[in-house]
Amino acid sequence: MARAESKLTIKKLATLKPRDKGEVLRDGGGLVGIVGVAKDGETVTVRFTYQYRDGVRRREKSCGVWTHDDRRDKVPGSKGLAEIRTERDRLRALVKAGIDPIQQEEQERERQEQELAERQRALVKQKEAERREGEAMTMDGLYELWDANHGATLEPHWRAVRRSHWRCHVSPVIGAHKVHHADKQPMLLHYDRMVRKGKEVTARRVLALLKQVIAWGVERQHVADDHPLTRLTIPKKQRTVRADQLPENFDIQQYLNARGDEAVGSDLEDSLAGRALPFAELVTLFNDRLPKATQAITGTHLMRLMLATGIRSSEAVRLRWQWIDLDRRLMIIPAGSMKKRKMHHIHLSSFAVRQLEEMRAIRTGDFVFPAPRKENDHILRTNVGNDISSRQFYRAADESDEAFAARLAKRMVCRRSRKDYDLYNLPGGKWTLYDLRRTVATRLEELGIERDMVGRVLAHAQPDAKTTGRYARHSHWEQRCKALDLLGVALDMCEAGELPLIEVDNVVRMRRA
Repeated sequence: MARAESKLTIKKLATLKPRDKGEVLRDGGGLVGIVGVAKDGETVTVRFTYQYRDGVRRREKSCGVWTHDDRRDKVPGSKGLAEIRTERDRLRALVKAGIDPIQQEEQERERQEQELAERQRALVKQKEAERREGEAMTMDGLYELWDANHGATLEPHWRAVRRSHWRCHVSPVIGAHKVHHADKQPMLLHYDRMVRKGKEVTARRVLALLKQVIAWGVERQHVADDHPLTRLTIPKKQRTVRADQLPENFDIQQYLNARGDEAVGSDLEDSLAGRALPFAELVTLFNDRLPKATQAITGTHLMRLMLATGIRSSEAVRLRWQWIDLDRRLMIIPAGSMKKRKMHHIHLSSFAVRQLEEMRAIRTGDFVFPAPRKENDHILRTNVGNDISSRQFYRAADESDEAFAARLAKRMVCRRSRKDYDLYNLPGGKWTLYDLRRTVATRLEELGIERDMVGRVLAHAQPDAKTTGRYARHSHWEQRCKALDLLGVALDMCEAGELPLIEVDNVVRMRRA
């Protein structure tokens, strides 16, 4: 005969009093309750458990606590009798299925504890990753390190140029990105935008700077070897053809009328950056343009000295008197002022000595070309270069009269542009301060100086500098002196208003190195 269940009733439980504490109640089906009293001493409770056997062991599992409905607030978590019986039935079904409820609960608790521990470990790991991410170096931070270490070794002007390129073009795009998250796509998109705006030269320099900073970071282990930016390549330079060079537009007579007979044979000149001034234009420059120049003697004589020596404008403006020995007709530029950080000896022709003697007559400090206002400082090459650029104005090859007049009217809005706006115009077109160095190289070759010797005069790195150059130490000083003296004679003739006579048979030939 089956055992009776649900023997207890709510009515019977309601008759329990505090004095019944400890009494055992049986509802059948293994459900057993023990009468108790809450902490207030008045509320009667019954703590029910489900009793069962696990093999030979007798075990019990809590099913809940019962109390009067009007006393539920005194016993948090208390249940009704129906809920307790439902829990008993669930536990009994588990036992019948061969599952120990207590063991299952322990396993569930262990599982929950493991999950909690894993969540806590994951949280700690996430916080640590966030901390490292916060402390991780940004691209701007990497550049600051590069600038403080490598940038400090650069010539101040070029260091400032690189700072400007990074600040204007790299920092706004990927400067705030963490180094390990930085990618090349945003920079290539920015490169394309700059090219569309006609700033391809600057765009290429920006990417070259970024590659330099990344390569430095890889060497210093700030950047991973397989970082995406290590595979950044500068796109091939786009070559565009001017309208007047299109097959259907080109006319030989118009070309020669615009450039003169001196342009004959200079077929490579049109496709290269900048240009070299022919001797005919140097005659015009010395006898017409420079005498009318509004800039000080320091600027005009700086241009003349550059033409006589082939030195860079950045080297010329920083020349100091202690680097020059006029008696020996010698000028030595120390390694710290040279682009390649190698000392350069320069012979001074009579033309060059004359420029320096005129500057010595107005000497005010250590610098050969002193600043007009700052004490014991040098002039800025940007002032000289900008004066040359801002005082040139040409008609474009395919420009109409109306377009030229409109562009000229716009130029005349600026007061400084109105004065001598075409002072430095030359027949060959626009030229810059840096073109004077190209002029020296080209005119030396025109005078019969071999290209290898031209490179030595200009302090260019020799092709075999890392091989034969390590052993062959001959300086070719005598040939360099003769080359500069020959150039000085030609410049003297230009200054006298005469074109140098280029007779190959009479040119002093340089021996081949």
